Amino acid sequence: MSKSEKLYISRYNDFYGCLLTEHQSEMIKLYYDYDISLFEIAEQFDISRQAVRDTIKRAEQLLEMYEQKLKLVQKFSNISASLIQLENAVKANDRMLAMQLLGSVKDIVEDNDGDI
Repeated sequence: MSKSEKLYISRYNDFYGCLLTEHQSEMIKLYYDYDISLFEIAEQFDISRQAVRDTIKRAEQLLEMYEQKLKLVQKFSNISASLIQLENAVKANDRMLAMQLLGSVKDIVEDNDGDI
């Protein structure tokens, strides 16, 4: 799994971890955020390495499903990018662009086809 894929799973857990079981969320955090091996996690939870792997894979699937349905991470990323552009427009005194970007952020928040 690439670093960017790991980053996405970690971010999904930040947003949707509360929808997982406590063990699923904790295992995702240990594996992706703290780079703890499956074996070490298994020892910590006193279960088999395979059980940890299965739990993490199931949790990954759930996190990806939540993002497909809710798109909170995508919306957050779009809003963050728009706010950076908005800040730059304000610094450049570009009122027209700033208003356009403000409208984009509003659309994203209101979920009115807010893709940028």
